[in-house]
Amino acid sequence: MCARTGSRRRNSSAASTARWMRTRLPAPSAAAAAPRRRPSPPPTNNDVACGKARKAAARRRDTEVRRKMEALRRLVPGGGGGGEVDELLLRAAGYIARLQAQVTVMQLMVDVLEHTKD
Repeated sequence: MCARTGSRRRNSSAASTARWMRTRLPAPSAAAAAPRRRPSPPPTNNDVACGKARKAAARRRDTEVRRKMEALRRLVPGGGGGGEVDELLLRAAGYIARLQAQVTVMQLMVDVLEHTKD
């Protein structure tokens, strides 16, 4: 007999202790079993600086794209209309295709003229 509780202990192994605890403790709920997410820490000065650097880089990128689109508008015939970007890119693609066709025709003309000299 156990002197303190007055009950007998049959087996003091870990398995019997775990069995005893399962019978005495309430079953865990689904919410308690799910891991809890820690809240994100407040932004630090470094995070703020990174955000500012990211915004500055985006601003530089936008300026560079705008500058290149203006150069393309000046190069492409009919591109100075100030239309949408997709329209300008389609006009540029068509203009490039026409230039390639002109180069092919000129190369054929040079070949023909070189062979007639012989």
